[in-house]
Parts: sequence; C-alpha cells; structure tokens
Amino acid sequence: MVKQRDKSKKRNAIIEAAVHAFIEMGFDRASMDYIAEKAEASKRTVYNHFESKEVLFNAVIQHFVQQSIEEKQIPYQANVPLEAQLNKFAELKVGISTNQLKMNFMRMAFGVMITHPNIAAQVMENAGKNDDGLQAWLDDATADGRLIIEDTALASEVFWSMCSSAFFWMPMLQGELDASKAETLKKEFVATFLARYSK
Repeated sequence: MVKQRDKSKKRNAIIEAAVHAFIEMGFDRASMDYIAEKAEASKRTVYNHFESKEVLFNAVIQHFVQQSIEEKQIPYQANVPLEAQLNKFAELKVGISTNQLKMNFMRMAFGVMITHPNIAAQVMENAGKNDDGLQAWLDDATADGRLIIEDTALASEVFWSMCSSAFFWMPMLQGELDASKAETLKKEFVATFLARYSK
C-alpha cells in the first residue's frame, strides 16, 4: 500500500512538473529530461510512468479533465432553490477562467492539438468519455417534478454551451473576464435556462 502511494505521489509530481514545463517551453521544446529535472525524478522514472512525451501530455489533459469531472458531481437538493444549485455549476466555469495556470496550459494545449492531429484525436476520444454531473442533477430535478426536460443530455449541453462561451472561450482569447460582468452573465444564463425548463 505504501509503495503504491509513493508511486502515485511520484506520478502526480511528474504531471505537475509537465504542466509547468509545457507552459514554460511549449510542447515541442519541453524535453522529458527537463520534465524529469523539474519533477526531481530520474528520466527512467518518468519513462516508467509515461512511455512518451505524447502520453504524458495526454495524461496532463486527463488530469485536468478528472478534476473537472469530480467538481461537477454536485448532488441535487430537493429543498434548495434551483437557481442556487445551478449557480454552483456555472461557477465552475467562472473558476476556470480565473485560474491562470489552467488557462495558460489550455492556450498552449490548443496550439499543440492544431499542429499534432494524432494527439488531438486521442484527447477528443478521451474527452467523449467524461461523466457529466450536470446531466445527473437535471435527471434528479426532472424526476422531482421541478423541471420539465425530455432530453437532459441536450439540456446539459445547452447550459454548458452558454457558460463556456462567456467563461472559457472569451477569457481564452481576450483575457480574464471582468468579475462584475461575469456575475451578471452567470445570473442571466441561469435565469434563461430555468425560463426554458422550469415547471
């Protein structure tokens, strides 16, 4: 058990080092030697965990994806206003836009996926396996009779599309969104969504 824990700790250290190395130097220039140095690990150790730089890059993407999946597991609460609960989901997107480490990495990552189609294909394949906590929340709210939704997968996509446009893509291209404007948009998105689907 201790050995497994140490192995997991070292793997996480390599991923963290890779994030900073890729941001600092870009995917093509960041070497496994440099990543090993930043992780305070031997090159052999790095390759024992990740057989190539491409595999390591994909693991970093999956690391962020897994964080997102875990954050989205917000349970439905029958006695709490829907606005307050949906606001928690919207806040997740706002949080990404204010996290400079994530934003800097994602700007770099999109460039990599444009110039390396094989990496992009693998990333997109894994992205399609994500567990969307919002859809589960919508299922529960609909079963409770507080929402009227025939296709919760579609409704989830609608909500995330609204939030992503303002809280991910705009900051990605234009820089961090003004906090007061983000708050106004967040409230408007939730109100618009509930106007369409609430009972």
